[in-house]
Amino acid sequence: MVTFTPTPIGNLKDISQRALEALNDAEIIFCEDTRVTKKLLNLYNISLNKTFISMHSHNEDKIISSLNKDELINKNCVYVSDAGMPGISDPGSKLVKFCQQKNIPYTVIPGANAALTAFVASGFEGEFCFFGFLPHKGKEREEKLLNILENDKISILYESPHRIEKFISELKKFAPERMIFLAKELTKIHETFIKAKAKDIDLQNIKGEWVVVIDKGEKNKKLELSYEDILNLNLPLKEKSKLLSKICDKSPKEIYNQLLNS
Repeated sequence: MVTFTPTPIGNLKDISQRALEALNDAEIIFCEDTRVTKKLLNLYNISLNKTFISMHSHNEDKIISSLNKDELINKNCVYVSDAGMPGISDPGSKLVKFCQQKNIPYTVIPGANAALTAFVASGFEGEFCFFGFLPHKGKEREEKLLNILENDKISILYESPHRIEKFISELKKFAPERMIFLAKELTKIHETFIKAKAKDIDLQNIKGEWVVVIDKGEKNKKLELSYEDILNLNLPLKEKSKLLSKICDKSPKEIYNQLLNS
Protein backbone atom coordinates (compact mmCIF):
# COMPACT_ATOMS: atom_id res chain seq x y z
CA MET A 1 0.00 0.00 0.00
CA VAL A 2 1.14 3.53 -0.73
CA THR A 3 0.56 6.26 1.83
CA PHE A 4 0.90 9.88 0.70
CA THR A 5 2.16 11.65 3.79
CA PRO A 6 2.41 15.40 4.51
CA THR A 7 5.42 16.86 6.29
CA PRO A 8 5.80 20.15 8.20
CA ILE A 9 6.00 23.36 6.17
CA GLY A 10 8.00 25.07 8.89
CA ASN A 11 7.20 24.29 12.50
CA LEU A 12 8.28 20.69 13.11
CA LYS A 13 5.40 20.18 15.56
CA ASP A 14 2.96 20.39 12.66
CA ILE A 15 3.09 16.68 11.90
CA SER A 16 0.35 14.29 12.89
CA GLN A 17 0.54 11.04 14.81
CA ARG A 18 -0.69 9.22 11.70
CA ALA A 19 2.11 10.70 9.61
CA LEU A 20 4.73 9.66 12.16
CA GLU A 21 3.31 6.14 12.33
CA ALA A 22 3.33 5.89 8.52
CA LEU A 23 6.98 6.97 8.36
CA ASN A 24 7.92 4.63 11.19
CA ASP A 25 6.20 1.63 9.57
CA ALA A 26 7.42 2.38 6.05
CA GLU A 27 9.62 -0.13 4.28
CA ILE A 28 10.05 2.03 1.20
CA ILE A 29 10.02 5.84 1.24
CA PHE A 30 9.75 7.82 -1.99
CA CYS A 31 10.90 11.39 -1.38
CA GLU A 32 11.94 14.54 -3.21
CA ASP A 33 15.29 14.73 -1.44
CA THR A 34 16.48 11.76 0.63
CA ARG A 35 18.67 14.07 2.75
CA VAL A 36 15.71 16.21 3.80
CA THR A 37 13.56 13.18 4.63
CA LYS A 38 16.31 11.42 6.59
CA LYS A 39 16.86 14.58 8.63
CA LEU A 40 13.15 14.64 9.49
CA LEU A 41 13.20 10.98 10.53
CA ASN A 42 16.26 11.54 12.69
CA LEU A 43 14.50 14.40 14.49
CA TYR A 44 11.72 12.01 15.48
CA ASN A 45 14.05 9.08 16.24
CA ILE A 46 12.60 7.01 13.42
CA SER A 47 14.86 4.25 12.11
CA LEU A 48 16.58 4.82 8.77
CA ASN A 49 16.62 1.10 8.10
CA LYS A 50 14.40 1.51 5.06
CA THR A 51 14.73 1.80 1.30
CA PHE A 52 14.84 5.45 0.24
CA ILE A 53 14.06 6.32 -3.38
CA SER A 54 14.57 9.87 -4.61
CA MET A 55 11.59 10.83 -6.80
CA HIS A 56 11.32 14.46 -7.85
CA SER A 57 9.97 16.49 -10.76
CA HIS A 58 12.98 15.71 -12.97
CA ASN A 59 12.91 11.90 -12.66
CA GLU A 60 9.30 11.18 -11.68
CA ASP A 61 8.31 9.54 -14.98
CA LYS A 62 11.43 7.37 -15.07
CA ILE A 63 11.00 6.14 -11.49
CA ILE A 64 7.29 5.38 -11.93
CA SER A 65 7.91 3.43 -15.14
CA SER A 66 10.30 1.15 -13.25
CA LEU A 67 8.05 0.45 -10.25
CA ASN A 68 7.08 -3.08 -9.27
CA LYS A 69 3.31 -3.27 -8.77
CA ASP A 70 3.46 -6.24 -6.40
CA GLU A 71 6.04 -4.50 -4.23
CA LEU A 72 3.83 -1.44 -3.88
CA ILE A 73 0.87 -3.65 -2.95
CA ASN A 74 2.64 -5.92 -0.48
CA LYS A 75 4.99 -3.48 1.26
CA ASN A 76 4.39 -0.38 3.35
CA CYS A 77 5.31 2.43 0.98
CA VAL A 78 5.26 6.15 1.75
CA TYR A 79 5.61 9.18 -0.48
CA VAL A 80 6.63 12.54 1.01
CA SER A 81 7.62 15.86 -0.52
CA ASP A 82 10.19 18.05 1.21
CA ALA A 83 7.47 20.12 2.90
CA GLY A 84 3.68 20.14 2.93
CA MET A 85 1.17 18.01 1.04
CA PRO A 86 2.37 15.85 -1.85
CA GLY A 87 0.86 16.87 -5.17
CA ILE A 88 0.35 20.54 -4.25
CA SER A 89 2.98 22.29 -6.39
CA ASP A 90 5.15 19.26 -5.56
CA PRO A 91 5.45 15.79 -7.13
CA GLY A 92 3.00 13.09 -6.10
CA SER A 93 0.06 13.33 -8.50
CA LYS A 94 1.64 11.02 -11.08
CA LEU A 95 2.19 8.33 -8.46
CA VAL A 96 -1.48 8.67 -7.42
CA LYS A 97 -2.51 8.13 -11.06
CA PHE A 98 -0.20 5.12 -11.31
CA CYS A 99 -1.85 3.58 -8.24
CA GLN A 100 -5.29 4.19 -9.74
CA GLN A 101 -4.36 2.68 -13.11
CA LYS A 102 -2.72 -0.40 -11.57
CA ASN A 103 -5.32 -0.93 -8.83
CA ILE A 104 -2.72 -0.40 -6.12
CA PRO A 105 -4.30 0.50 -2.75
CA TYR A 106 -3.34 3.95 -1.50
CA THR A 107 -4.41 6.55 1.03
CA VAL A 108 -3.69 10.21 1.74
CA ILE A 109 -3.02 11.56 5.21
CA PRO A 110 -4.18 15.18 5.68
CA GLY A 111 -1.73 17.71 7.02
CA ALA A 112 0.12 21.00 6.72
CA ASN A 113 -0.49 23.05 3.58
CA ALA A 114 0.75 26.59 2.92
CA ALA A 115 -2.07 27.60 0.54
CA LEU A 116 -4.91 26.74 2.93
CA THR A 117 -3.08 28.18 5.92
CA ALA A 118 -2.61 31.50 4.11
CA PHE A 119 -6.21 31.53 2.88
CA VAL A 120 -7.56 31.21 6.42
CA ALA A 121 -5.12 33.85 7.68
CA SER A 122 -6.16 36.28 4.91
CA GLY A 123 -9.68 36.77 6.22
CA PHE A 124 -11.05 36.80 2.67
CA GLU A 125 -14.39 35.05 2.25
CA GLY A 126 -15.70 33.12 -0.72
CA GLU A 127 -14.64 30.59 -3.31
CA PHE A 128 -10.98 30.36 -4.17
CA CYS A 129 -8.71 28.94 -6.86
CA PHE A 130 -5.15 27.73 -6.37
CA PHE A 131 -2.66 28.47 -9.14
CA GLY A 132 0.69 27.38 -7.69
CA PHE A 133 3.62 29.26 -9.22
CA LEU A 134 3.22 31.63 -12.15
CA PRO A 135 5.43 31.12 -15.22
CA HIS A 136 8.74 32.82 -14.53
CA LYS A 137 8.73 35.38 -17.34
CA GLY A 138 7.49 36.53 -20.73
CA LYS A 139 4.07 36.74 -22.30
CA GLU A 140 2.97 33.48 -20.70
CA ARG A 141 3.41 35.04 -17.24
CA GLU A 142 1.54 38.25 -18.12
CA GLU A 143 -1.28 36.36 -19.80
CA LYS A 144 -1.70 34.03 -16.80
CA LEU A 145 -1.70 36.87 -14.28
CA LEU A 146 -4.25 38.89 -16.27
CA ASN A 147 -6.54 35.85 -16.47
CA ILE A 148 -6.24 35.42 -12.70
CA LEU A 149 -7.07 39.07 -12.03
CA GLU A 150 -10.12 38.88 -14.29
CA ASN A 151 -11.81 36.00 -12.48
CA ASP A 152 -14.36 36.54 -9.72
CA LYS A 153 -12.79 34.18 -7.20
CA ILE A 154 -10.08 34.58 -4.58
CA SER A 155 -6.74 33.49 -6.03
CA ILE A 156 -3.90 31.80 -4.16
CA LEU A 157 -0.38 31.62 -5.58
CA TYR A 158 3.11 30.74 -4.45
CA GLU A 159 6.12 32.93 -5.14
CA SER A 160 9.83 32.68 -4.43
CA PRO A 161 11.91 35.40 -2.74
CA HIS A 162 13.68 35.90 -6.09
CA ARG A 163 10.48 37.01 -7.84
CA ILE A 164 8.20 38.40 -5.12
CA GLU A 165 9.19 42.02 -5.77
CA LYS A 166 8.52 41.56 -9.49
CA PHE A 167 5.15 40.02 -8.65
CA ILE A 168 4.15 42.94 -6.44
CA SER A 169 5.19 45.44 -9.14
CA GLU A 170 3.00 43.55 -11.62
CA LEU A 171 0.04 43.70 -9.23
CA LYS A 172 0.60 47.44 -8.75
CA LYS A 173 0.53 47.88 -12.51
CA PHE A 174 -2.46 45.70 -13.36
CA ALA A 175 -4.66 45.93 -10.23
CA PRO A 176 -3.44 48.71 -7.89
CA GLU A 177 -6.71 48.86 -5.92
CA ARG A 178 -7.03 45.09 -5.34
CA MET A 179 -6.65 43.86 -1.76
CA ILE A 180 -3.70 41.51 -1.38
CA PHE A 181 -2.66 39.26 1.51
CA LEU A 182 0.94 38.10 1.76
CA ALA A 183 2.18 35.35 4.05
CA LYS A 184 5.91 34.74 4.45
CA GLU A 185 7.68 31.89 6.25
CA LEU A 186 4.43 30.29 7.41
CA THR A 187 4.57 28.52 10.81
CA LYS A 188 8.22 29.54 11.29
CA ILE A 189 9.68 31.93 13.86
CA HIS A 190 9.71 34.85 11.39
CA GLU A 191 6.19 34.27 10.07
CA THR A 192 4.92 37.52 8.59
CA PHE A 193 1.49 38.66 7.39
CA ILE A 194 0.88 41.72 5.18
CA LYS A 195 -2.58 42.85 4.03
CA ALA A 196 -3.05 45.96 1.91
CA LYS A 197 -4.06 47.26 -1.48
CA ALA A 198 -1.49 46.32 -4.10
CA LYS A 199 -0.47 49.95 -4.61
CA ASP A 200 0.35 50.33 -0.88
CA ILE A 201 2.56 47.26 -0.43
CA ASP A 202 6.18 48.04 0.41
CA LEU A 203 8.29 44.96 1.09
CA GLN A 204 11.18 45.47 3.49
CA ASN A 205 12.51 41.93 3.77
CA ILE A 206 11.93 39.51 0.91
CA LYS A 207 13.83 36.53 2.31
CA GLY A 208 11.67 33.42 2.66
CA GLU A 209 8.93 31.57 0.79
CA TRP A 210 5.75 33.53 0.02
CA VAL A 211 2.07 32.77 -0.41
CA VAL A 212 0.04 35.48 -2.17
CA VAL A 213 -3.73 35.63 -1.72
CA ILE A 214 -5.52 38.00 -4.12
CA ASP A 215 -9.04 39.08 -3.24
CA LYS A 216 -11.65 38.42 -5.88
CA GLY A 217 -12.37 41.00 -8.53
CA GLU A 218 -15.86 42.17 -9.34
CA LYS A 219 -17.58 40.00 -11.90
CA ASN A 220 -17.49 41.55 -15.35
CA LYS A 221 -15.52 44.53 -14.01
CA LYS A 222 -13.40 46.10 -16.71
CA LEU A 223 -9.66 45.67 -16.42
CA GLU A 224 -7.81 48.35 -14.47
CA LEU A 225 -5.65 49.07 -17.54
CA SER A 226 -5.78 51.76 -20.19
CA TYR A 227 -5.97 51.05 -23.92
CA GLU A 228 -2.33 52.08 -24.22
CA ASP A 229 -1.27 49.83 -21.31
CA ILE A 230 -2.74 46.80 -23.05
CA LEU A 231 -1.17 47.73 -26.41
CA ASN A 232 2.23 47.73 -24.70
CA LEU A 233 1.79 44.27 -23.15
CA ASN A 234 4.00 41.49 -24.45
CA LEU A 235 1.08 39.40 -25.71
CA PRO A 236 -0.03 37.95 -29.05
CA LEU A 237 -2.42 40.10 -31.09
CA LYS A 238 -5.26 37.67 -30.47
CA GLU A 239 -4.92 38.01 -26.69
CA LYS A 240 -4.53 41.80 -26.88
CA SER A 241 -7.70 41.97 -28.98
CA LYS A 242 -9.66 40.04 -26.35
CA LEU A 243 -8.46 42.32 -23.57
CA LEU A 244 -9.07 45.51 -25.54
CA SER A 245 -12.60 44.42 -26.36
CA LYS A 246 -13.37 44.43 -22.64
CA ILE A 247 -12.71 48.18 -22.34
CA CYS A 248 -14.27 49.40 -25.57
CA ASP A 249 -17.33 48.75 -27.70
CA LYS A 250 -15.63 46.79 -30.47
CA SER A 251 -15.51 43.01 -30.88
CA PRO A 252 -12.19 41.11 -30.54
CA LYS A 253 -12.33 40.38 -34.30
CA GLU A 254 -12.71 44.07 -35.19
CA ILE A 255 -9.81 45.04 -32.96
CA TYR A 256 -7.65 42.19 -34.22
CA ASN A 257 -8.10 43.31 -37.83
CA GLN A 258 -7.43 46.90 -36.82
CA LEU A 259 -4.16 45.95 -35.06
CA LEU A 260 -3.15 43.66 -37.89
CA ASN A 261 -3.47 46.45 -40.44
CA SER A 262 -1.94 49.20 -38.32
